[in-house]
Amino acid sequence: MTDNVEPNGRNIDALAQRAVDSFMTLVRRGTALAGGALAIVVVICLSGFLLGVAALSDGIQTVWIVLGGTFAIIGIGAVVLAIVRLLRVRNHAVALVSEVHDLIAGDARSERVVIETLESSDDVQDQSAVVMSRQFFAMQDSVGGRTDKFKALSEALKAITSFPMLMLLSVLVTITFAGFALIFALALAI
Repeated sequence: MTDNVEPNGRNIDALAQRAVDSFMTLVRRGTALAGGALAIVVVICLSGFLLGVAALSDGIQTVWIVLGGTFAIIGIGAVVLAIVRLLRVRNHAVALVSEVHDLIAGDARSERVVIETLESSDDVQDQSAVVMSRQFFAMQDSVGGRTDKFKALSEALKAITSFPMLMLLSVLVTITFAGFALIFALALAI
């Protein structure tokens, strides 16, 4: 038996590299999606906020500034947080290969989870980053309480698995602001 090759002939290094390649594909897609979403979210949230400030007066304007401003920050911040997390994964690609290798070599169950994650993510390669990210929840469970040993992997899995929720939060806030923007624009027109 040679180094990094299991008795069954599976090359651990190749499997680890394949897993990291899958991470990086998801990071590229997620970053592109979030970048486009950020532009839309900023325009809609800020437009809705400013229309609200213009349409409202007195005490309700103050309430809108506080509440609207808070939700605008949440909507925009969710996308920015998703982008920052994904970009940090890109910076740790070398460490990721090493940590995935150690995870696979550590026990057969973790290896099985990585293989199943890769196989299931291969089936959705042509789909969105949000759909692809769902495949990595099982791998996150496999790392479990060993986040101190697998820091880069834990961070990558957190970035990938939190991506759909952050995008959903941003979309919900943006839709709400779009509705308010319409109401405020009508109020200003009357």
